[in-house]
Amino acid sequence: MAGRVYSRVSNRSSDHKTQNIMYDMISDLNERSEDLEKRIVTLETKLETLIGTIQALPGLISQMINLQQREFLEAQMQHHDQQIPCSAERSRSSTRRRRSSSTAPPTSSESS
Repeated sequence: MAGRVYSRVSNRSSDHKTQNIMYDMISDLNERSEDLEKRIVTLETKLETLIGTIQALPGLISQMINLQQREFLEAQMQHHDQQIPCSAERSRSSTRRRRSSSTAPPTSSESS
């Protein structure tokens, strides 16, 4: 009879240890599951942000290309506008030179 009592006590003690181990394992799994869920939510948020940024990229690229084209054309127009007054001044001065040479009295070498 003492053997049976010892056996029952031993079995209950073993069952109790097993229950504690199982409880600890379940608690640990729950904690890990919660941590994993938080990480998944964080990754989903980052992914949504990344997708939004990627979807906006074609529009941003288009805006930048348009801006650069506009700036390039404005620079070309300014360069062209700066060249016109110089060209006009040169053509006016060469016209004056031609007129002045034709209205000047003939020199001794021209009259002979």
